[in-house]
Order: sequence, then structure tokens, then C-alpha cells
Amino acid sequence: MLVLVYVDDILVATDDEAKKCELFKALDKAYGIKDQGLLTSYLGVEVEQTEEHVTIRQSKYAREILETFGYLNAHAVGNPMETNVRLVPLGEDEESDTSFSYRQAIGMLMYLATGTRPDLAFAVGQLSRFVSKPSAKHVGAVKRVLRYLAGTVNFGITYNRAKEMPTKIILDGYCDSDWANDPSSRKSTTGLVFTLAGGAVSWMSRRQTIVALSTAEAEYVAACEAAMEARQKAIFCKRS
Repeated sequence: MLVLVYVDDILVATDDEAKKCELFKALDKAYGIKDQGLLTSYLGVEVEQTEEHVTIRQSKYAREILETFGYLNAHAVGNPMETNVRLVPLGEDEESDTSFSYRQAIGMLMYLATGTRPDLAFAVGQLSRFVSKPSAKHVGAVKRVLRYLAGTVNFGITYNRAKEMPTKIILDGYCDSDWANDPSSRKSTTGLVFTLAGGAVSWMSRRQTIVALSTAEAEYVAACEAAMEARQKAIFCKRS
């Protein structure tokens, strides 16, 4: 049995109905909780379950973001960020663009990118570096992410149900790195994703903490970060 608790929201995953009922009975006696049945949503994440698959998405939240910034009916684009775009911080004497709620947009997009939208992770991660002093170019890049979101509101992650209980859990992991692509610091960016049952369960796009002296070193750093993530996931899968 797995129990996830976030303040007063409790999620239980188990194949033993009796144990679940025993747990809920004890919690109800102590705190007065209510069993809301099969999971359909949790912390703003919508859950669709069928006999063949389980899909998670944040369509309602995505529409809320678009409505907030007036992009619900915007002309959609095919990708969240232009290829090879280079974003740099503003100089000390340059004025930031205050015509757009940049920090709010990044905060809202971040929850989406870390929840069910790995396709937004790189773009949002890049743009989050400039929340303190965004330029017109940074604002334009965020607006492009919103236009991409307008055309992909219903995107999510689908996990395939096994026809029978597998003897072991198979976790697949992938990682990569660019090299010195940050124009300001010359640091590299690590990208990684882990999949289970055909869908992503963990992903990351993050600037490395050191300045790699070669592509090989940048790749080693990415592999190390992926190995640490894999170890944590392996421990969880073993205990599950």
C-alpha cells in the first residue's frame, strides 16, 4: 500500500481493499475524512482511468493560465521555444519590461511543467532565470510558450496498464547535455527523463553547477545526475 499525504488531501494506492477500508476507517474516526472513490483528480491533476491505460493531464489549469494572460484563443505555434535561441540577462543600465506579469507567468507555467508537461520543462527552465529583470525578448519568449500551450491544452502523460502483474518493474532512463550553451556563465544544461509503463514519471532540465571544460565532461555530469535520480527511483520501486 502506498499513501500520499499533502496537507488534507490523501491518495491511496493498493490492491488490498480490506486494508484500504481499515485505513480509511481509522482516519475517519480520528479526523472525519470521506472516501471519494476512484481517483479522478488530485492537486489540480486530472486522472483518466480505463482498462487499457491511465492518463494524467492539467487541462483545466492550462486553460486557467491562458485565460489569465488573454491567450485562450491565441494563434498556436508548434514548439515552445525557437531553436538555438540565446537568452541573456539585461545589463545594469538596461530597463526591464514591466508591461507583462513575467514572474506570475513563470510561476504558473512551472507548476504545469513539473506536473504533467515535460515538453515545457526546458523552455520554462530557461526563462525562469530572468524573473528578476526580464527584457522584451524574454517576455516574447514567454508569450511563445503561451501560444504553444494554446494548441496543446489537452496534452498529458499516458501510462499503459499491464495485462497481468509483471514480475519486476522496468524503469527506463535517458539523459543528455549540451555544452557551454549559456552565454553568460558558459555552463551546460542537463536534460533527463525516466519512463515507466510507457509514460514519463520523472524529468528535469537544469543548468549544471560547474563549468564543464569539454562535451565529455558535460555528458559525465549529466550521467551522474541521472544515476542519482535512478538510484532514488530504484529504491522506491523496490519498496513498492
